Amino acid sequence: MTDWQRMWRPGSQVVYDGLTYQAYQLGSSGSMNSGFYESNAVVYACEAKRVSVFSEARFQYQQMRNGRPGDLFGTPDLAILEEPWPGATTRDLLVAAELDVATYGNSYWVADHDNYLVRLDPGNVKILTEAIEDQVTGLRVGERLLGYVYMSTNDTMTVYSPHEIAHYKPIPSRWQFLGQSWMTACLQDIDADTQMTEHKRVSLRTGANLSYVVSLDKSITPDQFAAFVEKFRAATEGPANAGKTVFLGGGADIKTISQTFGDLALAATQGATETRIAACAGVHPVIVGLSEGMAGSSLNAGNYTSAKRQFVDGTMRPLWGAFCGAFQWLLKVPSGARLWYDDRDIAFLREDVKDQAEIQASDAATISTLIMAGFTPDAVVEAVHANDLKRLAGAHSGLFSVQLHPPGAEQAPPPATEKKVQKP
Repeated sequence: MTDWQRMWRPGSQVVYDGLTYQAYQLGSSGSMNSGFYESNAVVYACEAKRVSVFSEARFQYQQMRNGRPGDLFGTPDLAILEEPWPGATTRDLLVAAELDVATYGNSYWVADHDNYLVRLDPGNVKILTEAIEDQVTGLRVGERLLGYVYMSTNDTMTVYSPHEIAHYKPIPSRWQFLGQSWMTACLQDIDADTQMTEHKRVSLRTGANLSYVVSLDKSITPDQFAAFVEKFRAATEGPANAGKTVFLGGGADIKTISQTFGDLALAATQGATETRIAACAGVHPVIVGLSEGMAGSSLNAGNYTSAKRQFVDGTMRPLWGAFCGAFQWLLKVPSGARLWYDDRDIAFLREDVKDQAEIQASDAATISTLIMAGFTPDAVVEAVHANDLKRLAGAHSGLFSVQLHPPGAEQAPPPATEKKVQKP
């Protein structure tokens, strides 16, 4: 069955002996694209939105001060992410990694001798672990990662240690060392959406909108009845047989029952399936433009903004964080810093002009209040920018009040003003 399945295009169907088989193959060796990503419109829309936003990020080092994130900075070591291979940019790297994850659930990268990144086909990578035994009882209590093995086409193996490979797996599976595709949980829904789309396509092409009730002569034997039912179903049932003309022999009477798209509630049924697929992808239907996201109050500005923030905070930021955690092993991360993402130039993440003005006004008021309280201006700006007031410790000038005079000091008298003498 496995060899037979490989002959099919991923996501396609084969009818054999009256039964329909679905090829649930997310990817094939040597390909970074999923069959469903290529053939299913909902999967394509969700993954395309993930790719378009995910690939916009840049990567920098971030200072860590007292366990809190600080300023972003760069070094020449980040060039491997800025030009991952000749003629490529960070965007190309992120697109390839995201499509790997959508297809296989895992993306593997190593650095070559020229300090370029090389993608390993996830279908050829095997994970090595060793058992961890309790020192007293000798029982196996877990396992530890040893490394990765890449199996080439000529049956040769290349072994990599865990620190020599970037293993990007943002969606965990039951086994801690392996990831899974977001499509894994919704394969049945993808299949159902494909079936409904095929039904619509065939029905529109053939004009079919009938169901059948067949009555047979009471004189036929059970074996004849069973044989007739089997042949009739093979010739009339399934999306591929919609609209075919039915021919019956003597003794059989057929009645038709009207069945339209409205009778099937096809729009509502397929819309619910689309929403389930989008939920597994972590993309709100409003963002993708699916049918259930384009109705009612979903299009209100407030609801769209909420959906966008949910998509960014619940899907994109965890993906960027997982990417940084995987690729930091290939870089020389400075002491007291971490590899992190810079999303300040991503147009999709920009707040409205009004929101930006309100945030800046609030920060300015906080800075003014803290400076008037006696803290040094540079320390105040840094603390407000980092959203960490602990950085103000030890940064007080020792002066108080608006004029910032030392406690107990006498204020200078106001300057004398010249009195004007009124002429009589």
